[in-house]
Amino acid sequence: MILDTEKRTVHEWLSKHTKKGTLNVVTGYFTVGALAYLSKQFNAKIKSFDFILGDIVRFDSQQNRTLNLLNENISLDAALQINQLAQQAVAFLQLDKVMICFFCIC
Repeated sequence: MILDTEKRTVHEWLSKHTKKGTLNVVTGYFTVGALAYLSKQFNAKIKSFDFILGDIVRFDSQQNRTLNLLNENISLDAALQINQLAQQAVAFLQLDKVMICFFCIC
């Protein structure tokens, strides 16, 4: 199934249609927040997650990117929430029932 995100959001569709079993997702764009959301909302009822993901990470030479709170348009609360979401996403990705394949169109 192809989901047009201009008409509805993915999390709305998943919340409405995901019951039990496996969840297979192929997408070019996925965020750390989306991974944290999937873990929180569906981890208990989904036995297997299979993802083919594209633009979730940027492959650049910078290993650690710091947030410049003085020059970027982000609040301290938002920066702390990003850290929290990232920790939830990492914990989710480390589960044995989560399989991920990354692709890059360069």
